[in-house]
Amino acid sequence: MLSTVARFDDFHLYGASAPEWHQRYEQVSRGTMRSSMVEVALGHTHLFRKALSQRVLQQGCLPPGKICFAVAAPAAAMARMQGREVTAHSLFVLRGGEEFVIHRPAQMELLAVTFDASRFDALVAQQNDAAGLRAALGHGLVEVSASGLAALRGALWSWLSAQVRPRPVAGGLPPAAWVEAAIAATVVHALRDGQVPQGRAKGMSSHALVAECHRLTLANVQEPLSIDALCARLRTSRRTLQDSFQKVAGTTPVDYLRSMRLNLVRRSLHGTLPGEVDIGEIATHAGFSQLSHFAHQYRLLFGELPSQTARADRLRRAAAGVQAALPPIG
Repeated sequence: MLSTVARFDDFHLYGASAPEWHQRYEQVSRGTMRSSMVEVALGHTHLFRKALSQRVLQQGCLPPGKICFAVAAPAAAMARMQGREVTAHSLFVLRGGEEFVIHRPAQMELLAVTFDASRFDALVAQQNDAAGLRAALGHGLVEVSASGLAALRGALWSWLSAQVRPRPVAGGLPPAAWVEAAIAATVVHALRDGQVPQGRAKGMSSHALVAECHRLTLANVQEPLSIDALCARLRTSRRTLQDSFQKVAGTTPVDYLRSMRLNLVRRSLHGTLPGEVDIGEIATHAGFSQLSHFAHQYRLLFGELPSQTARADRLRRAAAGVQAALPPIG
């Protein structure tokens, strides 16, 4: 087993730490981003603990052939996944090749385990209640009992915190395989008493409104649509739109949609060299015509001026040394 730990002060580097997930993080709340990630590799299984200091929109796609389960550490604010509200009893279920969208509140911490899908499916097939387990696995969120969730969270915390050391057991299984089997059994136990969501997700219409406003804003990024224009396009009231953004993203439509354009600028700065394109040109392309106002809003969101943001050359040097491998746990 090998453990790695990394800390980031930029969500671009944070997303790039697992390129096979094709993740993108859009910062929504204001302030310098602080994050950390701890990973434990166990052969075919990986454990993660990921935390972000700011509210973000997280999008990605699990690599083919994998299945991931995640639980959120208790958070003051509500999260949403695929439009569904994440509760204190929610277990995230992601399958390889499936895209996901998570609205994560500030300070939210996720504990996760990723298995080889074929190995986990083989374990499920051995269970007497395999049909019920497969039904639960078909949903992105499963509501499980407090005891089942606590057992899974405790197991992940223990291994990620290196509080428990693997020991050889009867049968000759190597330590990594022993840990894999123990955690997989804990996941199956949590799923066994899980409740499969019925009917349409509460708040899904709000999620759809926010997603469509997001899409329209990026499609018209050089000439951003006003809130009234968005309401007209979507045939909804200003009040409904305001309530939808507050429910899903914890902010106003104006602040959220501006933050998406500011994130676009930040990614462009990260991906270009200073001599290739200047900041003003990038800002104008993202619909910011008044550069002093743009710089002020950029600093409010990210905690730094655009001129202080790392460009491609600095970013490559930072990425080269961002992870530090620790000695094997076992």
